[in-house]
Amino acid sequence: LHLHGELNKVRSTLNEDLVYDIGNKKIEIGDLAEDGAQLRPAIVWFGEDVPMINKAANVCSQADFFIVVGTSLAVYPAAGLIDFVPEASQKYVIDPDLIHYSFSTKNTEFIQETAKKGVPELAERLKSRFVST
Repeated sequence: LHLHGELNKVRSTLNEDLVYDIGNKKIEIGDLAEDGAQLRPAIVWFGEDVPMINKAANVCSQADFFIVVGTSLAVYPAAGLIDFVPEASQKYVIDPDLIHYSFSTKNTEFIQETAKKGVPELAERLKSRFVST
């Protein structure tokens, strides 16, 4: 689920449902959608609504595991998705700057590392816990 969109897609500035896959092609002024409107990246910019937030919340509400990497969990509405994860589900937060979090930390493991170091560490933890040799 691409919560904030995809850079390889563009959309109409007038109709967010008119989306086109452009791969690595550059968007130029004058590139128009079917409705005649200028094309723009199909991403969410700061201050815009996040159209996939309800779908994301539904996915989170069914999660057995929830892994947070590369965010401070400070920018909403995406930061609030962890609140939809069932309390009994295991949560992992990889963040070099562990700060006070506003969510319940029950069943939450914190790895105080950058993503580059923390993701392999989490992978090893999960392998040792769930992969039998």
